Amino acid sequence: MNGRIKIATAMLIWGSVGIFSRFSNLSGLGVAFFRVSLGALLLLAILMGKGEPLQSVLSLLRARWKPLLALGVSLALNWVFLFTAFNYTTIANAVLVYYLAPIIATVISWRFLGERLSLKSWLLIGTAFMGLILIMSGQNVDLGDRDFMGILLALAAAFFYALIPNLGRFLRGIDGKTLTFLQLAIASLVLAPFMALSGAGEPTWWAIFVLVAVHTVLALFLYMDGLKEVEVNEAALLSYLDPMSAIVYAFLIFGEVPGIRTAIGGAIILLASLLDIRARGS
Repeated sequence: MNGRIKIATAMLIWGSVGIFSRFSNLSGLGVAFFRVSLGALLLLAILMGKGEPLQSVLSLLRARWKPLLALGVSLALNWVFLFTAFNYTTIANAVLVYYLAPIIATVISWRFLGERLSLKSWLLIGTAFMGLILIMSGQNVDLGDRDFMGILLALAAAFFYALIPNLGRFLRGIDGKTLTFLQLAIASLVLAPFMALSGAGEPTWWAIFVLVAVHTVLALFLYMDGLKEVEVNEAALLSYLDPMSAIVYAFLIFGEVPGIRTAIGGAIILLASLLDIRARGS
């Protein structure tokens, strides 16, 4: 299996995460907690099986705890908001709004990391947010409206996801498996008190197993392994299989058909994000 097929397969797997989130019978908090906690335990077993000394992991945590904590919190909130969004609105609404994340990441890197942006980048940022406005224009602006709330939750998820690559700049040089384990473990500790206080419903364990083993571990392995053979810019282009497949899966399984404003607004967001990635890679 070559690198492109590995990355494409990972994206097609990730495209179905909303489907299995609904099948899990859990709240967004519950799905996020089980995904990060069980994923952390599985990665811990892998690290220990490869002879990775636990002491070195703890030393790394002590030395870099601030960016690691911020990374873990961002991952936790990203998944809580995203999985909750899937329970409120259509999968198309959630994933298309969520794909504002690369654009938001660009704005964050400009504001806080001093990255310079061209006029073209600013035009693409404005275009992407026009797509968001178009999607939201088809909703009732009411916090009691489930679709409107779902879109806001997906937007919050996009913001926290956008923090992750920016925070990752402060953690370069750390082994990928170790960094992923610490990220998942910290996210687990962040979410555990909320799980204890609120509960999360009665889990459907086969769906939880698929979310952890397939969507978290297998897909991440395929993606990271594929990156060894494929340029990051090409991998970013392949990532658009994720939202497109998510919409197809939602139609096939739940019969969800995106409205015309969602379809056009989502296409604008994806196009603006795609052009921004291509401009950075050129």
